[in-house]
Amino acid sequence: MKIPVKLPQFGESAAEATVMAWLVPPGTTVNAEQELVEVQTEKSVLTVAAPRAGILLEQVVEPGTLVPVGAVIAWLEVEGAAGLSDESEQIIAPRAITPVPSPATPRHVVRRTGANFYSPRVRTRLDENGLLPADIAAITGTGENGRVTAEDIEKYLNEGSPMSPMRQAVANSMLRSWGRPLATVARPVRLDPLLAHRRTVDGRPSATVYCLRALALGLKDDDRMVHRMVGSRISRPSSIDLAVAVEVDDGVLTPVIRKVDQLDMAQLTAAVEEAVEQARKGRLLDPGGAVSTVTNYGTFGLTWATAIPQPDHSMILGIGAVRYVPDWNPAAKIWDRAREAELTLTFDHRIADGGAAARLLMKVADLLEHPERL
Repeated sequence: MKIPVKLPQFGESAAEATVMAWLVPPGTTVNAEQELVEVQTEKSVLTVAAPRAGILLEQVVEPGTLVPVGAVIAWLEVEGAAGLSDESEQIIAPRAITPVPSPATPRHVVRRTGANFYSPRVRTRLDENGLLPADIAAITGTGENGRVTAEDIEKYLNEGSPMSPMRQAVANSMLRSWGRPLATVARPVRLDPLLAHRRTVDGRPSATVYCLRALALGLKDDDRMVHRMVGSRISRPSSIDLAVAVEVDDGVLTPVIRKVDQLDMAQLTAAVEEAVEQARKGRLLDPGGAVSTVTNYGTFGLTWATAIPQPDHSMILGIGAVRYVPDWNPAAKIWDRAREAELTLTFDHRIADGGAAARLLMKVADLLEHPERL
C-alpha cells in the first residue's frame, strides 16, 4: 500500500522548510527511520526519515523547493498497510528527525542544489578547517550532479602552498570583524589649510597624524563612539588610544598610540614615526587596546574605500588621495581650484547609529579644515 511522507513539525516556530537534497533515489528499499531527505529551516539543517520500511516510490518535491509543514514530500510502498486508518497513513515519524547542529556564528551560507549543495559531512570538513564555501567555489566536485565531496575537500587541502602566519592572522581577524553589523559614512574635506599648516609644525606631520589627532579630539567631545560591545554590555576605555595601519610584507600591522588626545602635534608626529618604523621591522611595541585605527589608503592613489575595523575596535577612519576640485570664489566671482580628500568612517553599528557616526565625522572634518585648533 502507498503511504505519504509529510514534512513534520520541527518546533513551535517552524512553519516551513526548504528541501535540500534527497539521500536515496526512487525505487530504493528503505528501513524504518532511515533518513530519506535533508531539509533546512531558518535555524538548522535536519533530516526526515521513513515512517516505515518499504520502497521509496516517488520524490514529490525537488531540491531547492520551500514547502510548508504537513506537505507531502514523498510516497512509500509498504507491506501490511491494508486497513490502516487515514490518521495512521499520515505517519511522519517525528522521532526520526536528526538535527545537524549549526555553529553559533554562521561560518558559511548553505547552498541549495546540485553542485552548490554541501552535505553535512562536507560542512563539517569546512568548519574543521575554517573554510567558507567561497574558498572551494572553484572545485569541480566528483559527487552526484557535480557535488563537492569530503574527498574533494581533502584533495583541495593538499594542494597549493600554506599561507604565511601574517596572512593567516589578517584573514582570521577580518573574518571575525565581519561577524558584526558594520556601516560606513563619508564626506569630503578641504585640505589646503592643513597642507599649509603642516609646514609650521616640527616633523611636518602627515595626513595620518592630523587624522589621529582630529579623531581623538572628536571622541573626547562626544564619547558615544568610544564604547565597545562586550557581550550584551557596553564598556568605555579609560583613555583614547588609537592605532595606525602600517603595510608590511604580506599583511598589515596596527601599532597603538596611547592617549592621543593628550599629545600635541609634534609629540604625536614623533610617536607615529617611531611606531611605523618599528612595525616595518616586524615589531609591535604596543599592539592592543585601541578603540579605532586610522588608515591612509590615499597613499595608494585611492580616493575612496571601505576599510574594515579590527575585531576589538569600534571603528576605522580612512582618508583618500588628495585631488584638485573646482572652487568658487564669491568675492572675485571666479572659479579657482582647491585640494580635497574623502574621509570614510566604518563603525560597529551596534554601539551607535548613523547620526552619531555622522556627527563624529563632521567634527573630524571640521578640525582638519581648521588645523590651528589641533
